[in-house]
Amino acid sequence: MKTLKLTLSKAPFEVMVTGEKKEEFREGGSWIRSRLFNKDDTEREYDLIEFTNGYGAHRPSFTCKFDGFVECYMNVATREYSNGLKVEGIGKGDFVILCGEVTEIRNYN
Repeated sequence: MKTLKLTLSKAPFEVMVTGEKKEEFREGGSWIRSRLFNKDDTEREYDLIEFTNGYGAHRPSFTCKFDGFVECYMNVATREYSNGLKVEGIGKGDFVILCGEVTEIRNYN
């Protein structure tokens, strides 16, 4: 199975591990493009996404199904979540990664 690996800060991690937040927003740029597209500009295929909260050996993480992604061609409405996280400023050229069912949670209380 092919897994896309991404790091999250605490606030997004908290609402994604529960399944409340089902979209991960990433600013367009060469790094994320290299994860989502092959060198010939075809989309990479993934089965899962592994999200980790920060860096280090015992960091919390979870895996969910990869439901694809879209590249924004206009501004995305502001999103607000139960823990106070507010996502805004996503616009043209940025990416929305679609997260499916959480399949595994590690080192998270």
